[in-house]
Amino acid sequence: MKKILLALMIAASPAWAADDKTPIDAFFKIPQYGVMSISPDGTRIAALAPVNGRQNLVVVDLEHKKATPLTGLDNKDIVSLRWLNAKRLMVRTGTLGTRDNDARGGGTYAIDIDGSDERRVAEGGDELAFGGLQTTYHDTRVIRTLPGTDDVVAQSVLFESQKVTPEGLVRINTRTARRTPISGTKPDGGDDEAWVVDNKGVPRVFVASSDRKVRIWYRPNADTEWRKIDEYGTLAEGQWRPLAVADDDRTLIVSSYRGQDKAVIARYDPEKKAFVETLAAHPQVDLADLVIDRSGNVVGVRYDADKAGTAWFDEKLAAVQATIDKVLPDAVNLLSFSDDRQKFVILSYSDVNPGTFYYFDRGTGKLQWLADRMPWIDPKKMSHMTAVRYKSRDGFEVPAYLTLPRGKAGKNLPLVMMIHGGPWIAGDEWGYEPEAQFLASRGYAVLQPNYRGTTRYGWKYFTASFKQWGLTMQDDISDGVKWAVEQGIADPARVCIYGASYGGYATMMGLVKDPDLYKCGINYVGVTDLELFVSATWSDFAYSPWLNNEMKSMFGDESKDAEQLKATSPALHAERIKAPVLMAYGAADRRVVPDHGFRMKAAMEKVGQKPEWMIAEGEGHGYRDPANQVMFYGAMEKFLDKYIGH
Repeated sequence: MKKILLALMIAASPAWAADDKTPIDAFFKIPQYGVMSISPDGTRIAALAPVNGRQNLVVVDLEHKKATPLTGLDNKDIVSLRWLNAKRLMVRTGTLGTRDNDARGGGTYAIDIDGSDERRVAEGGDELAFGGLQTTYHDTRVIRTLPGTDDVVAQSVLFESQKVTPEGLVRINTRTARRTPISGTKPDGGDDEAWVVDNKGVPRVFVASSDRKVRIWYRPNADTEWRKIDEYGTLAEGQWRPLAVADDDRTLIVSSYRGQDKAVIARYDPEKKAFVETLAAHPQVDLADLVIDRSGNVVGVRYDADKAGTAWFDEKLAAVQATIDKVLPDAVNLLSFSDDRQKFVILSYSDVNPGTFYYFDRGTGKLQWLADRMPWIDPKKMSHMTAVRYKSRDGFEVPAYLTLPRGKAGKNLPLVMMIHGGPWIAGDEWGYEPEAQFLASRGYAVLQPNYRGTTRYGWKYFTASFKQWGLTMQDDISDGVKWAVEQGIADPARVCIYGASYGGYATMMGLVKDPDLYKCGINYVGVTDLELFVSATWSDFAYSPWLNNEMKSMFGDESKDAEQLKATSPALHAERIKAPVLMAYGAADRRVVPDHGFRMKAAMEKVGQKPEWMIAEGEGHGYRDPANQVMFYGAMEKFLDKYIGH
């Protein structure tokens, strides 16, 4: 394939010697190339790339093969971009995190492709308000762009005293920064609000959640009154959410559990208050992520089963996807396309490749390489990840991902059970996973179970986790160990459990509940005292409505379920722990306050255990400083080698 040279972008880091282990920092560095997106007219590519030591905005002229930086920030990063139209872009600034590639704070700006008419269109902050560093903070959430204009529709939000107050919708002109309120006389709001806006910029659907209720309102145009079309409990079975106005400008495209366990994409008629057609369904996972083109048309739906993928409603896009998947096999290939659907930018990633960007011209049929996201990672030295499933003791099928060290026979290996945080998130997925690759490069098999409560596997699997911290949720993890042993993959005498946040909790609870199953445990910023988790007034969700409402049903009520919370708090049962433990916390963590670590450490020391311990000043919920990352993963490497290594 012919290469398009992005001449302005800095050269890749030098390759490591073939006989050396990949250094720790290489796995966790920020990608050199963040995002690439084709312009609406297909003549340019906007990219987030390194300039002045930071991630900045670069525009590539495809005709002249010339890359031009539009920003040159040296104290912040550009963390996201979107095309407003063929001549103008909008970006958000922030500071990239090095553990989860998250963006902290930042303002929203618009700029023309020649670098002129730069305008700040929304304020931002240097830290998330929930971090406790600011008591009042305004944010602007862009909901959509508007075809043929420089405008966006955005939701104004006020963070104050650790609470979120939605302030309604505004239309923002990105050349003047003028804001025009467009909510009108909206219905009674809630603690959480969502909107669906049509292609003319008219708010058509309003969703408000509060007091354990979801209320959905609709209007056919800007001149009619809002009317409520449904109301249900926030944890009610059979719920649904509007996602877009359909192309007939009358019905809605929604994600719905109504009548099935896995959420489907359906068409809903708000006049009849009826679901009239199922558009897409998947036997393994929920569907809720639409692909919408710049004109507002729903053209596909993304899903994340054993591997992620896209199902296209548009036949031309489906044909392009099939072509690309044939040329770039064994990968997930994500398409960004011009308005005429002739020019494409493709992000292709796999279990061993963090991602490569390509340019595809449908007219000529040529596919051209653009850039590797992390050029210092050699796919030939990485280990393959396989989607597996095993049965829990009470009959659930637990989805999981298994990574085996390259060059090993895959039998009788030391095993690390790597437990995702959340717990109520979409969980682990197939692709390049830096922690799994780091561990596999050191000779360990890695099993990542998506235990019950992981959100994308249907309503029953999600709700089966309610009030099950340390109980059936923990059994799902232990059953994964037993499966790996029965398959001959894992040496039962060399199994360690590791996780961060909820995964850190599962680590400590695993050592308490199944003390003979694990040879060691690594707790990274993990919960250890469940009463403290809900009562710490200095945490970032201490005053959130969710804590006082849904949390009581999902996690447990500190008054009604006090005995269960005590029974499943590792810090109260340190005497049951037999295995050595490594614990790491951030001194500035507002999600899992470091008292969890101190209490666990003190409890273990009281019964004669001496855990390995580290706490990093200035770090929050996961280490972001590269030096601290190398410190933590270096300690992990030595710890594992000592207890389950060679």
